[in-house]
Amino acid sequence: MVDTSRRALLKTLSVGASALAASGQTINASAPQAVIPRTEMGDASALEGELAIVNFDLLETAAQRISSPGRFAFLGPAGDGWTYRENRLAFNHYPILPRRLQGISPPQIDVQVSILGQRLATPILTCPIGAQGMYHTRAEVATAAGTAMAGTLFCASGAAHRSIEEIATASTGPKWFQIYMNRDMGINQWLCQRAKAAGFSAIVLTADALGPGQSDEYRRLGSPPAPGETQGNHDPARGGRGTFADQKRDLRFSDISFLRDASGLPVIVKGVGHPEDVRQALAAGAAAIWVSNHGGRQLDGVPASVSMLAPTADVVAGRVPIIFDSGIRRGIDVFKALALGATVVGIGRPVLWGLTCGGAAGVNSVYGHLLRELRETMLLAGVARASDIKRDHLQTRTG
Repeated sequence: MVDTSRRALLKTLSVGASALAASGQTINASAPQAVIPRTEMGDASALEGELAIVNFDLLETAAQRISSPGRFAFLGPAGDGWTYRENRLAFNHYPILPRRLQGISPPQIDVQVSILGQRLATPILTCPIGAQGMYHTRAEVATAAGTAMAGTLFCASGAAHRSIEEIATASTGPKWFQIYMNRDMGINQWLCQRAKAAGFSAIVLTADALGPGQSDEYRRLGSPPAPGETQGNHDPARGGRGTFADQKRDLRFSDISFLRDASGLPVIVKGVGHPEDVRQALAAGAAAIWVSNHGGRQLDGVPASVSMLAPTADVVAGRVPIIFDSGIRRGIDVFKALALGATVVGIGRPVLWGLTCGGAAGVNSVYGHLLRELRETMLLAGVARASDIKRDHLQTRTG
């Protein structure tokens, strides 16, 4: 016997189907664009200027109002968004255990760090984020410039709308190049050599993504591309060649040594979290380990990135630096990630919100806001130097 709630659901579905039939539309579960026509993308932001940021939630709201629904949906999480939410919630499992009466004053707070021979003004860097022309007319060029203003490192995405050389020209600061490996190994070698020639000092092999992530909402809107934008490193008009879509999906640990030999640069492996994967990456010659779940944009249902940080640090045991991203929204988050073993942390979505609202200056404002919070956290927690933030500055929960 059909219960009342199920009968109501069937009635609702029947009414919806009838309405679609009357309008001449059909339901095709495998092709949501047959139900929702591809949305109009509108123009990317061209705003420039410093931002007075209260918190990143309000900044996100402001960026969403500026962007068209299609552009903003590109940032959305994979699947049900469980991992995306866990990336934030899991920070609550690591309360800060402050030290008091440490004789520290604000001028003593030192947030500088070093990683792979680069001295950074802050333990925060810009994650590789593709397709930034979705959000601002100057795309990665503005983000690279804003990151350099903040005195820190910019990691260029292999899915960027601007070329390696354009990004390098825009940034006076340190730079890494993140590669989406191509099935054509000649293309991979060529990209690595271009990156080195342009002044990038490391190659980042992304292991946690085998193509662009697409949220349900983005697919519902028809997966609209940014009008007029191309993959910068493969665009013939920008000196590119090859096809970005022809990605190598059968990644192996041996690819680490290939990229190192092709570039002559250290290779960072991004997106590993299983302890055995970390061990094998180190054995294969990884110069650093990047703990990430791609901001919850790829495989939903995996652990929060921060929950994988301490176990990774235990395996690494100080042999190489550790980069961390996914879920950073506050200065206390940066503090906790450093305490759990990160050498530096990366930010992604907040950078894009700052880019949308203020271009290069907006990106710099994002860093300014996060650094103010980090400095205040360090002062109140009784730690003078970012390099001195350790696991015993957090409360260990049992049970």
